[in-house]
Amino acid sequence: MFADVMMQVAVVAGENQEKEVKNAKEALEILEGELKDKKFFGGENVGFVDIVLGSFFSIYLDIIEEVACVKVSDSQKFPSLTKWNEDFVQIPAIKEALQKREHVARYFSRSRRFNLLMAAKEMRLKLKNAS
Repeated sequence: MFADVMMQVAVVAGENQEKEVKNAKEALEILEGELKDKKFFGGENVGFVDIVLGSFFSIYLDIIEEVACVKVSDSQKFPSLTKWNEDFVQIPAIKEALQKREHVARYFSRSRRFNLLMAAKEMRLKLKNAS
């Protein structure tokens, strides 16, 4: 759910983006609650949820925030998630497997531009047809 919401944050604008940012923050609150008092989602060891969320959280979240000019994560509001992410990315196998930031940033930047251009084109067509 969180990844889907953040993908929407990356490609929409205006009120739709504000709604998706709110949804993303609500999802982070749920994740923060699930992680309280645990090193990883499964306890002391990395599990499936950690791997799925960790790869997204450690690379994509920052990039989406940057590309979309929004702020979703907050180390003060989500201290358990922040600590979990710091621990997660220090695992040697995870460090090796994470994608290069510049490649992911380029992808999201292009994707956002494309989606916003398509939305603008669609809006122009609607306005043209309405007149």
